[in-house]
Order: sequence, then structure tokens, then C-alpha cells
Amino acid sequence: MSRLYLTAREYEALLEKQNGACCVDDCEETEGLIAEHSTPNTWRRAKPDQLMCKSCHKIKTLRDIKAIWKVKRLNGAVLSQYERRRRYGSQFGARPFGQISELCGSQPWKR
Repeated sequence: MSRLYLTAREYEALLEKQNGACCVDDCEETEGLIAEHSTPNTWRRAKPDQLMCKSCHKIKTLRDIKAIWKVKRLNGAVLSQYERRRRYGSQFGARPFGQISELCGSQPWKR
């Protein structure tokens, strides 16, 4: 899937629509605004429709990731942590550290 970017004219139109500030109500940041989707790009593929500052963008991205994984879990596309534990156990198998001396002899580090 390719990303859709804003042209300079579209960016300026969004900047004017938002009065030159971040789209988040409580934020008054005006420098370094990033073009962002109001809904995640995985749900609706379109050009970005709002401008955000970097700190608000990070918060929105974390919320989007959580929301996307919740929808995947509800749709059955991925296992929840409880289903994963039920299927694979509480811990994944690891290398048997206590049995190294048994496998290599009584002194495995001498040559």
C-alpha cells in the first residue's frame, strides 16, 4: 500500500482551515505541524485531513495502534493474551540451562 501525501497547496489550505495551529483543542502549537489522518490509514485510505504537532501525533498513534489491535482481536484475526497462554502455556520453551553439563560432559568449558 502506498502512502498518499499532501501537496504544498493542500497543506496550506489545511493550515488556513485550522488557523495555523494544531488540530487538538488544548494544544496551541504552531511550528512543525505534521499531516495526519483523523482515522487510521489502515481503516480508510485517503489523504491526510488534519495537521498535528509532534507530541499530539505520538499520543494519537499510540491510541490508533491500541484501537487497531482491539478490532483485530474482536474479529478473531489475532489471539488475545489469554488465548495465547491457553494455547502455548504461560511461558515459551527455552534452552535447558541446567542440562548443559549433561550434554557436553562434566567440564564443558575446558578444551
